[in-house]
Amino acid sequence: METVCERRAGAGIKTRMDGQRAKGSLRQWTGWVGILCWATCTGAYADPIVGTAVSSPTWEILVTDFGYADFALDRRPGFVGREYLSGEWAAAVGYESEAGPVGPIWLQPQWFYPDWISNSDFGVEQGVAPVSRGSPTNAWGFPVFQSTVTNGQVRITLWYEMMDSGEGIAAGIVPRSRDWPGRFMWTDRYVFRQTCVVSNRTSSVLRNVRWFQFVHGLESMSGVYDDREYGGSFGEYRYDLTLHGRSVARDTRTDTAVLLHDVLTLHAARAPAAWEVGYYGRVQVDSHIMGKPSVGVHWSVETNALNGLDFFAPPEGRYVSGALAWDLGDLAPGRAATHVVLLTVATWRVTSLPGAVQVHAVAQDPPGWLRIAVEPRLTGWSRLGLLHSTGLQPGGGWRWRPLWWAACEPDPGRPGCYCFQIPMEATGPAGFFRVEVWQPP
Repeated sequence: METVCERRAGAGIKTRMDGQRAKGSLRQWTGWVGILCWATCTGAYADPIVGTAVSSPTWEILVTDFGYADFALDRRPGFVGREYLSGEWAAAVGYESEAGPVGPIWLQPQWFYPDWISNSDFGVEQGVAPVSRGSPTNAWGFPVFQSTVTNGQVRITLWYEMMDSGEGIAAGIVPRSRDWPGRFMWTDRYVFRQTCVVSNRTSSVLRNVRWFQFVHGLESMSGVYDDREYGGSFGEYRYDLTLHGRSVARDTRTDTAVLLHDVLTLHAARAPAAWEVGYYGRVQVDSHIMGKPSVGVHWSVETNALNGLDFFAPPEGRYVSGALAWDLGDLAPGRAATHVVLLTVATWRVTSLPGAVQVHAVAQDPPGWLRIAVEPRLTGWSRLGLLHSTGLQPGGGWRWRPLWWAACEPDPGRPGCYCFQIPMEATGPAGFFRVEVWQPP
């Protein structure tokens, strides 16, 4: 018997597997080049496209001298070399000089996959290298790297390092603007920290300095900005921009295809002045190999016009990005401002099998909210997911879409059971639901 719940009944599942096949093959090959370089070289390695590896036991990010990354790669057994990023992890800065407004301008001149040239006027003063030979590691035993770029008016020094959070960081998944109970996911325990120091090189005050951080994931299908407090390790980094996505990957240990749910989160401890989640190009409109995407959050960064959208899940199901912006104030000559951001990942293997979950109750409780009580029947699970469909589509079968902001909590009235509480304003007055089991990959 299938484990499906609706406000009546339901069955079936559909998984999106569309995309650019040529791009996938090319990027898979390029990703393995990065891994081979890492495996055969001692210490840090650098490449004009790939970058320098900042690594942890479970994942790594490959940064350029400009703090840009086109690759974040899985390092877990069975999935080594699988991508989290297809680009982009990128920073930009804007300010007002005596001559007038400058930027925002990207630090990275050349972007990859898709390939395009940005508005950057920065050059490299010091390439990515270990901070100090005398103290090469941080408190968690990971190496610390540093690079410096400048455009004559500002000098930007960036530090890159991995940290061990112990059990992960809470990544918020409920849109900031919604008056819903907060929900979050625990990320992977290893955290990438990027520290940015912006210095004024001129003889006059630079006013209204604003720093931007942009992120786009390879398979990102939705984005959300959440600023609720969830506590836990690094709990002060509560300002979260979280991207969700799904992809089919090959587990080399068993030579089988598995469905994975990936989460990328940009965290900050300082409240952003602006935010936006949206496109990074559009499927069947923009190439994700060559050319600057015609629409998206990257344009909002360049025009200093982040629109405040805090949730985005396009019907195409692909090419989602997001950005946060922070005001660093005015910088007197020779003065500097520091800003820190974190990047985390999380991955689960999605299981949707008959009998994996038993549904105990479906009811409106309280009015306007759908309450679904379930009991997992599989061992080794770490999270439950929820899919929604408005019904059968002519010729298309079930069209299930994840409820990206849904999360369950223990049911106080049923030991071993869990509850989803779904605002009906988000799903409509009628629909079908299906519960998934998420397991460690």
